[in-house]
Amino acid sequence: MSAGPGRFAALKALFWPRQGERLVPAVSAVLLALSYPPLHLLVPPFVGLVPFALWIHGLAPDADGRRAAVRGSIVFGAIHFGIVFYWILIALIWFTPLAILAFLAALFGLIGIASLFGWILFRAVHGVRAPLWIALPVAWVAGEWTRAHLPSTIAFPWLDLGTSLTGFPELVGIAELVGSRGVSFWIALVNGLLAVLVLRVRERKRWVRQAAVAALAVTLPMAWGIWRAGTLPVREAGTVTVVQPNIPEHIKLDARAGLDSTYASLVRLWPGLVGAGADLVVLPEVVLRIFPQAEIHRGFIEPLVTWSRFARAPILLGGLGYEGDLTGAYTPYNSAFVVDSMGVWDYRYDKRYLVPFVERVPLIPSRWFGTLQYFGGFGVGEGWPLARVGDTAYGVLICYESSYPEGARHFRLEGADVLLNITNDAWYGREPLYARTTALWQHPAHMVMRAIENRMGVARSANTGISLFVDPVGRVQSRTYLFEANLLTDTVLTTDILTFYTRYGDLVGSGAAAAALLLVVASASLARRGRSLDPSRHEA
Repeated sequence: MSAGPGRFAALKALFWPRQGERLVPAVSAVLLALSYPPLHLLVPPFVGLVPFALWIHGLAPDADGRRAAVRGSIVFGAIHFGIVFYWILIALIWFTPLAILAFLAALFGLIGIASLFGWILFRAVHGVRAPLWIALPVAWVAGEWTRAHLPSTIAFPWLDLGTSLTGFPELVGIAELVGSRGVSFWIALVNGLLAVLVLRVRERKRWVRQAAVAALAVTLPMAWGIWRAGTLPVREAGTVTVVQPNIPEHIKLDARAGLDSTYASLVRLWPGLVGAGADLVVLPEVVLRIFPQAEIHRGFIEPLVTWSRFARAPILLGGLGYEGDLTGAYTPYNSAFVVDSMGVWDYRYDKRYLVPFVERVPLIPSRWFGTLQYFGGFGVGEGWPLARVGDTAYGVLICYESSYPEGARHFRLEGADVLLNITNDAWYGREPLYARTTALWQHPAHMVMRAIENRMGVARSANTGISLFVDPVGRVQSRTYLFEANLLTDTVLTTDILTFYTRYGDLVGSGAAAAALLLVVASASLARRGRSLDPSRHEA
């Protein structure tokens, strides 16, 4: 009976942060959390990791220090990710008390990633004596890469450090070369250089050269980005109207009320298309919870056919795709379709990156959820089909897919001129100010980064907002306000450039993950060699 409490005490001693392992990691966690939308502060990203890096550097290079690094990383992860992703709880608690479990599961997973970051950083600095200025970005980006490449739908690439600077798109133009995780590497590198500068000053050593290197590391990529923004050759790709019906999620979840409310909102908005001259009209994700390609739902599509004739433009909308027999066994998909004055096109894009648990329960066959309609068992799409309207090819990212750089890159390689993002952000908050969450600003920030990485234009249609247009520099051309029924028409700008990042992908992220693995292996090897040479281990 005593084994249980004893084991608990041992675990608490191992993982529970001790005095001196809380304050500094907490300071870094808060500073870094202030970097992200909607605040878009410029300085915190470049200094947020400095306190944590200095703290890791000052730990004893032994097993106790390694355990302290993990405990401090737990504090860092709990506070940082708790602030950044608190919205998972707030957004979902309206619909189910299981939101508490979902938030805790996500938070524990993210804390694990933070612990991995701290452990790799400790191993690199104290195990192989890697310079702090290079160990920090390698460890941080390896953590980002890991959470973006976990199996099934456990992966969660939302809001990497590079995305924190999307409020200053001209300054992160290097994303077209190194991608968003390359921008994360640059930011963490600057943090590492500043940490080394602090150490030099603290130890009363010469620091002018270190200060100059840090200043160049900050300014040179920014200067290149500003120059690139001013010289980037852009062209008009087409005129698009994005529609924002503004249907609250608790209404959308009621099938009949959701359809009625959506049609009523579209009827009120549709006269605004007169004279708009749009080449394409874009409606949000699952704007109508129907199967547009199914004969039984043809009646629901007829109003869109009429409106397309009225607008003199095809309509791209979100709905439900399926494979199988709707009267028997079938697999639903979160899909995008195109309707024109003649009916539904022979085009369908099925969402490939699914929201964990809500759309796809990780590691469990989707057929197990056949009795739960539209929950947990969505199918995973295949291929990267383009919607071609006139001379313009459109690639469609559905909702959460905007956080995956790979999706936008694949569409660009397939020949997309413009990225469309259709989404239902009603999950992330309601109209009262107290019910809104930061996810409402975090989510569209990803499309700014996708525009910069691939130097292509973006049009985003969000059910409750924010709907917007982004140019290839990453600048927001026009946008709607939250929680208003509206439509917005603009000319999408794009380029004919196939960027280095588009051609070769996330070399920095993959390279950092490989480098981190090598550092850990080298550290373990050196530790074993040190133990084998320790005379005290060979005494009789």
